[in-house]
Amino acid sequence: MRGAQLCSPGMARTAAPALLVALLLAPPSLAGEPSPAPAAAPGVWIANARLADGSLQSLWIRDGRIAGLGAEAERAARAAGAATLDAAGGLALPGFHDAHAHVRSGGESLAQLALADAASVDDVATALRRFAALHPGSGWILGRGWSYDIVPRGELPDRHVLDAALADRPVALESYDGHALWANSRALERAGVGPDTPDPPDGSIVREPGGGQPSGVLLDGAGALVERAVPAPTRDERLQTLERALRHCLRLGITEIDDFERDPAIFDLYAELAAHARLPLRVRVSLPLEGDLDAYEVLRQRHATPQLAFGYLKAFVDGVVESKTAFLLSPYAGSEEQRGRPLVDAGRLRALVAEAQRRGFPVALHAIGDAAVRLALDTFEAAAQDAPRPGLHHRIEHIEVIDDADLPRFARLGVLASMQPFHANPFGDTPDTGVWSQNLGRERLRRSFAWRSLRRAGAPLVFGSDWPVMSADPLQGLAVALTRRDARGRPAGGWNAHQALDAGEALSAYAGAPVGGLPTGGGGRIRVGGAADLVILAPGVELDRPATLWGGARVRAVLVGGELRFDASAEQGS
Repeated sequence: MRGAQLCSPGMARTAAPALLVALLLAPPSLAGEPSPAPAAAPGVWIANARLADGSLQSLWIRDGRIAGLGAEAERAARAAGAATLDAAGGLALPGFHDAHAHVRSGGESLAQLALADAASVDDVATALRRFAALHPGSGWILGRGWSYDIVPRGELPDRHVLDAALADRPVALESYDGHALWANSRALERAGVGPDTPDPPDGSIVREPGGGQPSGVLLDGAGALVERAVPAPTRDERLQTLERALRHCLRLGITEIDDFERDPAIFDLYAELAAHARLPLRVRVSLPLEGDLDAYEVLRQRHATPQLAFGYLKAFVDGVVESKTAFLLSPYAGSEEQRGRPLVDAGRLRALVAEAQRRGFPVALHAIGDAAVRLALDTFEAAAQDAPRPGLHHRIEHIEVIDDADLPRFARLGVLASMQPFHANPFGDTPDTGVWSQNLGRERLRRSFAWRSLRRAGAPLVFGSDWPVMSADPLQGLAVALTRRDARGRPAGGWNAHQALDAGEALSAYAGAPVGGLPTGGGGRIRVGGAADLVILAPGVELDRPATLWGGARVRAVLVGGELRFDASAEQGS
């Protein structure tokens, strides 16, 4: 959504009365003399910034764009009275576009029980007791981030662990990938989930042996059975959650974000934030494919600005590898027939995508397994025949494993490969460490997170985070994209190192993409006349030293539309 200001017909209609009022209120000019043009804002002068080519430059930011570089521009900026920001030799980059995040959930996670560091069920129990002591009362305790590796391969945790830690309050803990919900007995009771509760079409209730009693883990869409029992937040709380999430992302250098949401009412909240100058970055909201397209069209026309716009229609083709719900072409390792299954009938998916295409909505399909990726590509190819719509670029989300035969289809069909580098963090000393790798099996590991193979085949890559499934930090994502190693440098040679990218390729993927006429921005380059969505890194943070990308104060400042939205030195001094 960065870049030139785009105006929809609806915006033009609303702008006309405002212009008329301004003309009526303006003082009359002398006959034959034009009214004086309003004085341009002086802008911001960024001194001592280093560009990606290694040159030390200064940038004059004015009217939302880069007005000039170098000494001559500096003189003009000083004459105009521009404010000065000293980059102190820090690297200046185009602002990061997070192509896949869940902003509301991310904001909620910042205030919930965090379990990303838990290595066992005992760690979870200890963290739960500690969190409950710090947050006394009788209400729900919500958390997220636990890994499937906290139990032996092939197993899932159960409610009894949580009951032993905290039995008198409902507890619901989301897995790190969002595809499993772990609840205690009190939460299941509050939600009315018992032995007679049927599995929903898009998920399953894990049962204890004999009798069908829920174990406490609910997979995929079944998690909603418990989530719906959690008291809904007030409007003010929802606004605060969104604002907290956006500020968090801004501090990480994100200037634009694709927010994948379920509730169309989120648009009203974003619009309210924007009306009160509390929307610090650009947001493009995507909603479920199985929704009211007429209502979506109203939202798309109402919100069509570089600051807030409608994005994609999303659907789930499959689940995830860890719970063996991702859809694979051949069985999971150690199984003779378990391959997962599509979460939506292929015929219905084709009809839904074709109708979206007829209405001009780009579609994003979650597809993790190689069979799901193939089904998604087949669906897009069929939709192009059913309802031709050139220039409407659909996306496939995640693509954790892909068959080599499907690589060239992305370029041929104009489908974007939307991936999240931090997902490819190996989490261990060897490539086969962890439930994900063990379930997938060695043969498929070579074809996992195949950024280099996709790019070589001509597929357009766009990168995001899937926050709060993984960290929203784009610098950490960059580190993984460049090295295929984790924060501790493991594995030493890089995991599937042949799939790593160079800095230019990775930054290009983080620049976003102009899709289907949706507002977007600077195109991943810093140039005179270009959009001024910028991140200034702290001195010493270097792309050719990926270890510097992992931690500490790494972002010096962030500008969105030429406005300084985050200044680390100002926050430290406050």
